[in-house]
Amino acid sequence: MASRILLIGTARWAATLRRKYEVARARSGLQARLYTGQRFSLIIVDAASMYVSGERICRNIRARFPDSTLLLISASANAASAASADITLRASLTARALTTAVSRLLTADPNDVIRCGPFTLNRRARFLQAHGRQAPLSPKLAGLIELFMSRPNETLTRADIMRHVWKTAYLDDTRTLNVHIRHARKLLEADPQKPAYLRTVRGIGYRFEVALEKI
Repeated sequence: MASRILLIGTARWAATLRRKYEVARARSGLQARLYTGQRFSLIIVDAASMYVSGERICRNIRARFPDSTLLLISASANAASAASADITLRASLTARALTTAVSRLLTADPNDVIRCGPFTLNRRARFLQAHGRQAPLSPKLAGLIELFMSRPNETLTRADIMRHVWKTAYLDDTRTLNVHIRHARKLLEADPQKPAYLRTVRGIGYRFEVALEKI
């Protein structure tokens, strides 16, 4: 059975997607409410075609369709709504880039995706969604960010981090850890020089501070 996709925005991608998938379309976020209760493998919010940021639409779609993967097409490289989206693509993308992204999202194991605060990490594909941008990660950097995202608001000692990510208890030279922390902050922080998320706990290690949704 073909995966079902809900496309919100203009019909410019509909023909391309219908070659492989079952596609329903809504011209706006408001019209998308008509599909509440239905199941979609993927929801595409083409905010660029509607000349909006997509922030409100993505937030509402996430609330109405919590089990669906959400892809945002934005005119901005720093879309505020990206916190609600699993992946954000620029409006200048090609049909091939879109179908590649859709295929990757639909074949991904949900267990490969970790969401924590405003961040989304795909462990298998090793890319991080943060501040409206997607960044590919090296294996060690992915492991480091995964460790912090899986243990939010918990102080991790440098020994904890070295043991989990580098599989060693050797602490005489932690320059590698320092370098990876700097790289992680470049991705996680709006201002790496004034970290708001990946905080240093002096004399101990680091803590990944995020506000978690109450269940």
